[in-house]
This record gives sequence, C-alpha cells and structure tokens, in this order.
Amino acid sequence: MAFTPVSLPIQEILLSDFVTDVASISNTNDLLLKDKLEDLINIFEMDLNTISIGTDNPINYVKAGTVIAQGTGFIFQTNAPVQVISKIEKNVSNESVFTIDRINANLSIDSDEITTNDLTVNTALVSDGTSTFNSSVTLAGQFIESKESVTLDLTKTSATEGSARLTLTSSSKKNIFVTLKATTAPTLNPVYDGISAITAGIIGLSLYIDFDATNPPAANSSFTIYIVDVTEEFSATSIISAVTTGALPVVINGGTNLNAGPSVAIIMHDNVNAVGINPASTVVGHNQLSQYGQNASLLYIVDQNSDDRLVVTGLVGMEFF
Repeated sequence: MAFTPVSLPIQEILLSDFVTDVASISNTNDLLLKDKLEDLINIFEMDLNTISIGTDNPINYVKAGTVIAQGTGFIFQTNAPVQVISKIEKNVSNESVFTIDRINANLSIDSDEITTNDLTVNTALVSDGTSTFNSSVTLAGQFIESKESVTLDLTKTSATEGSARLTLTSSSKKNIFVTLKATTAPTLNPVYDGISAITAGIIGLSLYIDFDATNPPAANSSFTIYIVDVTEEFSATSIISAVTTGALPVVINGGTNLNAGPSVAIIMHDNVNAVGINPASTVVGHNQLSQYGQNASLLYIVDQNSDDRLVVTGLVGMEFF
C-alpha cells in the first residue's frame, strides 16, 4: 500500500473577527511548524491508519537500547527488487522461527535440536550423547576406536577360585585392557603366595562382567576385553609365570546386571560355556596366558526372553569351556 502524504491546514490568526485585513497578526512560526510536521510525517511515511513507518522508503538505521517487535514478526528484505532474505515469525505452536540463508557463528551455537539436509564439519565434531544414523555411513578416513585400561583386584572368593569383577557403564570404551592385580601374602586370603606360586587350592581365575547399577551400557553395545597381565599386589610385578606353572584356566564369565537387581544374571553366550585360556588346549596360544595375547569380543543384547546376554563375536587366544 503506497503512502499518502499528509498536509496540515493552518489558518492565520486575525486581530478581530470584525475588522478584517486592517491589522492582521501573522506568526510565521506556525508555517514553519506546519512544514516541519509535514516533513516529519511524510518523509518518515508515518501512517496512523496502518500504524507503520517507512511504507515505501526504508529508514536508514535505528539505534536503540531495546527493540520490541510485537505482532507477526521481524522481516529483513532487500530494496530493489524487494526480496525477503530473513525473518523471525511465530508458528502455530507459539514458537519463534528464524529463517535465514547462512549463519556465521564466531564462538558457539547452543541448540536443543538441529534438522538439516547437509552438515560439513571442517575441524572436529564432539557428541556427548548417543548418536543414531538411519542410513549408511561412509568413512573416507581412519576409524579410531575408543580404549581404556583398568586394573582390577583379583581376590580369593572361594577355596578354589580367584576372581575379579569388571563393571561396564554407558561410558565404557569399546576396547578395555584389563590387568588383574592378585591379592598377595601376607594379605588375608591371598591369591598369590608372595614368592613364586598361586595359593594352594586355587584351580582357576575368573573375570566376571557386571553392569552398573545406575548407568548400565546400552543394549547392542559391543566390547572387546583384553587380558593384559596378572600382577602381584605390592610391586605390580607380573606373575603370569606362576599362573602358567599352576596350569590355571583364566576365564571370562557373565556377572550381574546390577541395574535390574542384585540377582539378575548376565548370560555368557549360550549359557553353557565361558571363554578363556584353557591349559588343556592343544591349540598354540590358547593354552598359556601371555601379555596382550588373549582377548574376547562381546556383543550385549537383550534376547527374546528379555534376558541380558553377552554374545561372543570373536576370540583371540581363547576358546569355549
């Protein structure tokens, strides 16, 4: 809608209503005021009917401490030809919607949700939460896997077994390198006698895998557990030779899903077999523990019976018992 200029009618003030044109008083300031008001309204194109400013001619700039746009929103457009290049408007959910061609952010952008057709990250992308890919993923560079190293206490839990427990959480890394630290004499109920041998009566070493009580791993997570070493308690000296001399199997078993309850078991593979180093094996590398020599790859699933199950997807230097 084009702007209609305003003309303010101002009549000169006469000396008297009865003696005309004899001694009139004319204040030229009235005309000056009239002209300035007309300029103010017409040049700014202030329209009181549509409550608008700058109908045809844009205002060069506005400097203000606070600008409040109330109504349909904010529109930024070019002059000639007129083309909307950005706008802020309200949707049916009473939410603000910002439409723009490009955004250059010098520091950061915080958002609850981003929906986009294409995303290019030039330097680095960090995701602190879960990521879901609904289509294929193409890797044009290296795929770097996560890893962590843990040292677990290997304690005498029965007359015949020394055991340790590995607790998995939602933040556990894919590759977990485990060192078993054996309780050592003169500690009460030692696994290692402190001299050269595993404590008499112990016939096996077990690593049990538990799930954290408050922050368990997500279903369909995969882990590879590496047996790095077995060490004595005080000096962290390797005692693999004592394990070998004692012909002790070192096995990995399902433990407890503490998130589901203190007695909810995690099934290892087929619920019949554990996996580990078997001294009776005739396969070289399977019958003797060595540093970094053995590992098991496991996939955590919730099976058709809603049981937690660790399915073995790969073994190196290990076999089923």
